[in-house]
Amino acid sequence: MTGEGKGETDKWVADKGAKYAYGYDKAGKLSNYFGVRGIPHVVIVDASGTVVYNGGAGAYSDAILAKATAGALPKPLWEWSAATKNTKAALMKRQYKLALDEAAKLGEADDGATIRAAIEGMVKSKVELARLAYEQGDFLGAEKSAAALVKELAGLPQQAEVEKIAADVKANPAAEEVIKLQKQIAKIREKAPTKRKDIEGALEDLKKIQKTPSAGYAATEAEQLIEQLRAVLNKNR
Repeated sequence: MTGEGKGETDKWVADKGAKYAYGYDKAGKLSNYFGVRGIPHVVIVDASGTVVYNGGAGAYSDAILAKATAGALPKPLWEWSAATKNTKAALMKRQYKLALDEAAKLGEADDGATIRAAIEGMVKSKVELARLAYEQGDFLGAEKSAAALVKELAGLPQQAEVEKIAADVKANPAAEEVIKLQKQIAKIREKAPTKRKDIEGALEDLKKIQKTPSAGYAATEAEQLIEQLRAVLNKNR
């Protein structure tokens, strides 16, 4: 992610021969959102959408990335052969049963077995992440993941597992209050305040959530966002 314009970026990419994906953040909104204070800065988001690392490159480790990318595809979709067209289409729509069925039709030349194993790994990882979210008390994360996976895993045995997770969230007496607070935190995060007055107001709201006796996992999320917003304040001094 770069704060420079397309002209400068294209020249740098050409000069350095960079082979990775990149995007533009000219206004610095994304940098502010993650509380970036220096470059290089690393943010890793796992398959559930959870930020598992947000900090300097020095403290980053390959072990963090390996854990976050468990079950990832062995190579990007654009490198798959033409014969995988139907598999890719189903995968892009997150129709995992269809994707597995189409992958089963692929031969060795098109990495059929490897692709099928990768998709099975993705399914397994997604279910495990949803279950882990519930076990950690991240009820909003578990609820959202389960709701999406019930549709995405239609026709697969794992569908029953995520239906059970959704039922567990609904039956848990602590979940309703935690989810309510998590949604409040999500709204603050989405606004990504950059002005000092707005940030200070957001910090006060987050501190109140943090002190709520029944906050549970929401208190952890509040603390994480407090740290990010404080970093933005320090950056703008």
